Amino acid sequence: MLQGLGLGRDGMSAINRIALIEAGSPGLNIYSHVAMGRGIPLLATVVRAAGYDVRAFIEDVSGRDSVDWEFVAGCDVVGFSAITCTMPRTAELVARTRVLNPGATILFGGPEPTCDPARSFEAGADMVLRGEAELTLPRLLAVLGGEPAGSLGDIEGLLWREEGAVREGLPMRQLTRTELDALPLVDRSLVHHAEDASVAAVWRTRGCPSHCDFCEVCEIYPRCVHRSDDRTLDELMEAQRNGYDTAFLIDDNAAANKPAFMEFLRKAASGGYAQALVTQLRADSIFGKDGKIDREFLKLLKRAAAVTVVCVGVESASDEDLAAVHKNVDAKRMGRALRAMKRTGILVHGMFIALTDDTREALMRNGDYARKYVTSLQYLFETPLPGTKRTAEHEAAGTMLFRTLEDLSLYDGMHCVLEPLKMHASEMQQLVLREYRRFYSKRRIVAAALQGTFVRFRRLSQGQRAMLRDLPVWRRAGAWLRMHASYKYAPVAFLTVGYKRVQVVLNDPDYAAFLRRLESIGPRRQEA
Repeated sequence: MLQGLGLGRDGMSAINRIALIEAGSPGLNIYSHVAMGRGIPLLATVVRAAGYDVRAFIEDVSGRDSVDWEFVAGCDVVGFSAITCTMPRTAELVARTRVLNPGATILFGGPEPTCDPARSFEAGADMVLRGEAELTLPRLLAVLGGEPAGSLGDIEGLLWREEGAVREGLPMRQLTRTELDALPLVDRSLVHHAEDASVAAVWRTRGCPSHCDFCEVCEIYPRCVHRSDDRTLDELMEAQRNGYDTAFLIDDNAAANKPAFMEFLRKAASGGYAQALVTQLRADSIFGKDGKIDREFLKLLKRAAAVTVVCVGVESASDEDLAAVHKNVDAKRMGRALRAMKRTGILVHGMFIALTDDTREALMRNGDYARKYVTSLQYLFETPLPGTKRTAEHEAAGTMLFRTLEDLSLYDGMHCVLEPLKMHASEMQQLVLREYRRFYSKRRIVAAALQGTFVRFRRLSQGQRAMLRDLPVWRRAGAWLRMHASYKYAPVAFLTVGYKRVQVVLNDPDYAAFLRRLESIGPRRQEA
């Protein structure tokens, strides 16, 4: 089946060397803020365990243009993991790979190729491996190497080019809990300049029980599948031993199974975890079955880490908007939950969306709501991610302003790429930036500093106290002070980073050019 496809450096010869590359995020946006990578580190670990020489390159960790091209030039297969906004950069890296190593097989995977494989072939892919690839990638490499491992058509989720057409293997399949538990712990040393990563990604669950119209998670993971918490705890503690001061629990909704998550938090605390923990959950998970604030859950969230950051998809302060995206919670109830988290000492990262039918008043109301209830703000524009119901609606309505492969770099949530109903796109862009400026202001930084000095205090976590006991006596006082300071002034750090990033955006020539481009677009369907 491989003959004549141009796959592999020597057709049917053995596959030995693999490069896995994750293109950097375009410009300054939410994806470039946290240097940790997505699925590449685990895939590299799996491929190495299968006996291949593999290295991983994540530009958001090691920097733009940090790929070791001498290594890539000698690879048999070069894999690229992409999200929608990194597709243009991925295409650039593919083009360079073709020049340096024309015989290599170019393989695409990740959220964007899974949901829109046609764009991956447009960007230069020979093959696309959809869905979870921890089991299918080693099988594919074996087939490409001529081993008796079946054929391309037997591989789940695989699409490939052959004689001018795109062929497809078996349908992609989500991994079971048993298969997830069997995966190895991530070996981050396989990532180029892994020491530059600021955050260690850990996970308990793949998938999300919510099926929001604008989100592509359910397209990638139709079911919510948990792995053993013992495996996650091993990964969490391994990250701490490797020197990471923050772990990001990347589950889309960590409290989907709340009792199990609470038990996980207890084990993390008793197991000695003593660093910062970032997690994502729904605001209404803070309520108990009786409709009251679950104080025990809040205490566990706080005590499980030195600093706990909870990322909440608030989306909007408008009940109409929340109903439109099937959020199944109202703004008042969500506000109660957010306030309870903040009062407990948990940092709340509020994620809002500027929807195409929002009014000027709705955008400003979201900003007011954010300043009242959350510690840090992520205010993104509705972005037409491939495969979602909302994207299909926008395609049918003709509201997508930018559609070329090159323009996908704008699909990072920081750019208005859909035509608003009730204002010009340039006005919506400016109004959202205005709310960023109001949130990340010098006045609010000073207020957070004063609160940290005189109000914000906590007893050290169980893990922190254990860490202090293990230190030499002469180091304990300094470590104790640093631990308390990191908690007291954590909100200041978040606001300061946000303020600096907003200032960079305001002075960014690329952003100014984008504004001019928006202004040049004539109104087509605005409502009064």
